[in-house]
Amino acid sequence: MLANMKLSGFLVGGLIGAAATVYVSRKQPGAVAWAGHALSDLCSTAARKSMSKIMSKSIREEASAFSPKHSDDTAVKSEAAWEQIEAIVNSDPSLKKEAEKIKAESSALAH
Repeated sequence: MLANMKLSGFLVGGLIGAAATVYVSRKQPGAVAWAGHALSDLCSTAARKSMSKIMSKSIREEASAFSPKHSDDTAVKSEAAWEQIEAIVNSDPSLKKEAEKIKAESSALAH
């Protein structure tokens, strides 16, 4: 019953709209063309804005997917990496000497 009422309301609305279009087109022939053009512009503007929002959201999601993720264990991993580097430098006397030289030069430049 409810679907039948919706369908009949849609059909009556369509007939009224068609009659109004015929009436306006006879009174002012350019008005229907203008309304059609305005509706077309409105639809294309809405579509353009929607695509822009979708694209900007997509770009933001891709950028966040490739950005480094910070976690609680980052400091632990960093500390472990520095300990490994220090162990490698300490195992080779010539490498240790070179590292000491670089540290001395960089501290002299910083001041």
